Amino acid sequence: MDRRRLIRNLAVQVLYEIDSSEHVPAKVLSSYANMELTDDNARVLAYLALCAYLTAADNHVDPTDREFRLLGEDYQMLRRLVIGVMEGLQILDGLIAQYAPEWPPDQIAVVDRNVLRLAIYELLYQKLPIKVVINEAIEAARAFGADSSPRFINGVLGAVAEHYDEILTDLGSQTLTEPSV
Repeated sequence: MDRRRLIRNLAVQVLYEIDSSEHVPAKVLSSYANMELTDDNARVLAYLALCAYLTAADNHVDPTDREFRLLGEDYQMLRRLVIGVMEGLQILDGLIAQYAPEWPPDQIAVVDRNVLRLAIYELLYQKLPIKVVINEAIEAARAFGADSSPRFINGVLGAVAEHYDEILTDLGSQTLTEPSV
């Protein structure tokens, strides 16, 4: 399993937790870096289930390895993604509202909303290839969302991709900057 995909999927989990609770982002991030994999709590169980799901065909990460910790570069990537999305929330939600006009962000399923936020952030800040970002977002939607989520995510991101240069021009100085981690 690609570690970058694992980190993106963990970012979706972190963003989901922040969005659907009143948990402080820094504490949620810290809990992922410092979690004891033997703990019997929902976060650990979700993490282990995700690892098991994502590593079924690939043994790069062993979800039963109690020594596995999210450290170093992996944690920094997770932190950059989550903080970047949180700092750019107004811009990202504005773009979602613009390119999914039938679905205001607060009416979109929490998982789908956060998959979109993360993908648009990666497009605007990380400047990853559009096809890669869309594919990763669709895979996250398949892993976490409803049956209709991948199609919805693909449609919104396709619209964003069509207007990518225009979006960058319109944002101008509002373009997201790399969060300090």
